[in-house]
Amino acid sequence: MKKLLGLVLGLFLTVSTFANGIVTYSDSKTSEIAKTSGVFNFSFDSQFSLDDINKASAYYTSYFLVTSVTTGENISVNINLAIDNQMSRRIVTRFFVTLSVKSIMVDGKEIQIDKFIETYVMK
Repeated sequence: MKKLLGLVLGLFLTVSTFANGIVTYSDSKTSEIAKTSGVFNFSFDSQFSLDDINKASAYYTSYFLVTSVTTGENISVNINLAIDNQMSRRIVTRFFVTLSVKSIMVDGKEIQIDKFIETYVMK
C-alpha cells in the first residue's frame, strides 16, 4: 500500500511540474515589425492569473512595460520596451522564467524560450 501511495504521489508531482500554461505569440505574422518597434503581444491561457503576470512584470519596469488585460479565458499581454537595446530584449527572458514559461506557441509550434527570444525578440 505504501508503495502504491508513493507511486501515485510521485506521478502527481511529476505531472504537476510539467503542467505549465500555454503562452502564444500573437505577432507571429508581423514579427519583423514587432522587432523594429520593440512592442510584443502575447496571449496567456487561464493557467496564469492577471495578478501573477502583474507581479512578475513589476520587477522589470526599467527595461519594459507590461500591459495585461483579461479577454475571456485568456489574458492579452503587451510588452513594450522602455529602452530599445539588447539588454532590455534579453531581460524579456527573465519575465517568462519568473512565470515558469518554458516554451511559447508560434503558429501552432512549440518553441523553447531561448530559441524564441533569439528568433522573434532579438534584432
